[in-house]
Amino acid sequence: MAKTNYYPQLDSVRGISFLSIFVYHAVHPAFGSSWLGKLMLYVYEQLPLAIDVFFILSSFLLTWLGIKEHEKRKQISLANFFKRRVLRIWPLYFLFLLFSFLVLPRLAEHAGFTMTLPDPVYYSLFIANYYLPAHVFFLQILWTISVEEQFYLVLGLVLRFLYRHLVKIFILLIIISLLFSIYVWAKGINGYFYTPTYFIDFAMGGLGAFLLAKNSPLLRWMQSLKGIGKLTFYCWPFIQILFFFLLQSIYQHDLLNLLNRYLFIAYITLLLIEQLHNPGRSRMLEKNRFLILTGRISFGLYCFHGLSITAFQIGVKHFNIVMPSWGLALLVFLFNYGIAMLSYRFLETPFLRLKDRLRMI
Repeated sequence: MAKTNYYPQLDSVRGISFLSIFVYHAVHPAFGSSWLGKLMLYVYEQLPLAIDVFFILSSFLLTWLGIKEHEKRKQISLANFFKRRVLRIWPLYFLFLLFSFLVLPRLAEHAGFTMTLPDPVYYSLFIANYYLPAHVFFLQILWTISVEEQFYLVLGLVLRFLYRHLVKIFILLIIISLLFSIYVWAKGINGYFYTPTYFIDFAMGGLGAFLLAKNSPLLRWMQSLKGIGKLTFYCWPFIQILFFFLLQSIYQHDLLNLLNRYLFIAYITLLLIEQLHNPGRSRMLEKNRFLILTGRISFGLYCFHGLSITAFQIGVKHFNIVMPSWGLALLVFLFNYGIAMLSYRFLETPFLRLKDRLRMI
């Protein structure tokens, strides 16, 4: 991304999201039955909401860039849009698939382990989120990439051919997502992996970018936040978690989880707008080198972390190593971080440079 269109605070948000997902996958603590233990368990169960953040961020940035390109050139290059997406996702993704389907099974067989692999067609065509049979964990978690690629196809076509109807289409996607989520809940269907469940993420991210680009009156309200208002805004996720924890300790209903998720999606959208409109207001997001780097290499971190967790768990069990779960999680994290940095430096960066040459703004 060109320097004028690079916002480190967004990398920090992405970094926090990966850390949340990693903790959820790598650490499985026992919180106990006390009131505090139940609260900590509830907080832990909210960590997968970081998936929604990834989707919102993707739509926000791509829509923002699309709007800026349209303002500058009066149209959007569909070919360049898709080429940039291919250069960002495909090299690492397909290399990981080749390693998973061709190399790992032979290594596992040689070591005396069995692997339950999925049909590679689903992963190759980016429809893995609809592959239901059980299979290895380190591939299962890549379902999110399929969802993103499906949305990229839709967003590219909308930006190119239906740009004047952008807001209407985002609103339509929100309505479809709401109706779909209520439908699968009413029918007792697990819709977690289905793409329409996440239409609302992508639509809200796109609407956020539109509001920012068009200088919505909402920006003035955000800029006016001071004192208690500003503190409340930044602390809202913790306030919301505590509120729904207390509410659900009194009244249990699945629709409360849905409402909690939708409020969180709305908040993240507002946070992204606020961060880009008011640079310098949050040093933790704008200046934290660890979070920024984590966000920058988050694609590799995400792709590799399932395999890293699996490999270390097998190794600990095979060699009868006794260590606390947090210690194992820390070792996995450091190893995965190193692999992701190597991937970013030697595999992803050359393609990112090609991708930046295709940027139109």
